[in-house]
Amino acid sequence: MITEPMAGRAPKAARRRGRAREGSPGGRLPAVDVLRALAILGMVWMHFVPTGWLEPTPPGHDWPGVLEWLNGFLDTRARSVFFLLAGVSVALMTGGARPFAGTALRRARGRIAVRAGALLLLGLGLEQVSGTPNIITAYTGWLLFLLPWTRMRARLLFGAAGVFAVAAPVFQIARANHGRGWGFLPEVGPGAPELPQGLAVLAHPGDWLAVFQSYVFNVDTFYALPLLLAGLAIGRLDLRERAVRVRMALTGAGIVAGGWLASWLVLGPLGLGAAIDRFQAELMAPPPMPPMPALPADGALPDVPPELPELPPMPKVPWAELWAMSKPGPGIAEYSALQILWLVGVCLALLGALLLLTERGPWQRVLWPAAAMGSMAMTWYFVQDVITSRFLGEGPGGFGHAPQSLVPYALFAVAALVGSVLWRRLFRRGPLEALVHRATTAAVPHR
Repeated sequence: MITEPMAGRAPKAARRRGRAREGSPGGRLPAVDVLRALAILGMVWMHFVPTGWLEPTPPGHDWPGVLEWLNGFLDTRARSVFFLLAGVSVALMTGGARPFAGTALRRARGRIAVRAGALLLLGLGLEQVSGTPNIITAYTGWLLFLLPWTRMRARLLFGAAGVFAVAAPVFQIARANHGRGWGFLPEVGPGAPELPQGLAVLAHPGDWLAVFQSYVFNVDTFYALPLLLAGLAIGRLDLRERAVRVRMALTGAGIVAGGWLASWLVLGPLGLGAAIDRFQAELMAPPPMPPMPALPADGALPDVPPELPELPPMPKVPWAELWAMSKPGPGIAEYSALQILWLVGVCLALLGALLLLTERGPWQRVLWPAAAMGSMAMTWYFVQDVITSRFLGEGPGGFGHAPQSLVPYALFAVAALVGSVLWRRLFRRGPLEALVHRATTAAVPHR
């Protein structure tokens, strides 16, 4: 009497576990979506850049201290969490703690490659509308970069992330100091070729190599590489095991505390901070104007205009930047190996804590709006990019957008949370997420 019902339930349970291992929506981890929502809210903050509480602060006036601190602290950090979560997503799509092999792995890789192509078209379409590059397009290269690493276990991936965490900032500093003559880097500044933007890229194959260089060798890509691998490593942990969640939270907290302490020791008592202070002072100081060439004695303009003198070179980036944390520290995130390690610790601690919280029913209900928003992260990123580029007005001198108060950001955050809850009660995925999913499963069916 008992064995027959149990036998009937076993295949269903096995199918559910199989779907969860393949990273299907049925196997989603709400904690990952909550952390993704926090990353999106932080990135949207950096795009809105609130300068006042109820009214924007006029140019030339001091911002409220809290808002100024938040703008400095969230800069690079919010998108860094987003970079790392891209790796977590790829890990979950390729088996999580039990990586796929054989046909299952080839199928998963095929879906990821198709997903990358769909994101490229979406990103170019968004760039066509907004007129500025966006992170969705960058996802194309990141997903393809991670494909060869999907066979590896967590330990090897953490080791590779550690190597890249040092190599990437070293390359960034060397490039800033000596990279003007490196031919494989994209040209920037005056005289650089103007590349097509948006969907126009597809109609100019002659510019594809230059566009490829601008995507692959830009500052964000090198900064993202160790975070992508660290995310892939985290996704290879058994995130459904309570002991793993506890270790993640404790290890992450230890890395965060140790990172701050190491940076303070190196920059303070050990004295390397002085080099960074000199660099920052030279960077912020206005460059001396070179003398203009003298005109002929008769005052007549020459037929051929004289060559303008070269501007003084940028100050050299000190190698002490490798140990410097950004806001509230003096460092620049892209140059700091310690900052990358610290951010991995932050993500470990946050994700571990959120995984533990979402084990409990009350916290699941409290965090459900954020989880719903995180599951629609691509849709909300698309929406906010259109809003900030088209509806916030042009900033001083034609750069960026007009100064904003906290009100537009708060309205967007509330609308995104409420809209996500309402949408997810009716539909399984967000609008853009569903579009990408349909394209992916049509090209590479699950079976």
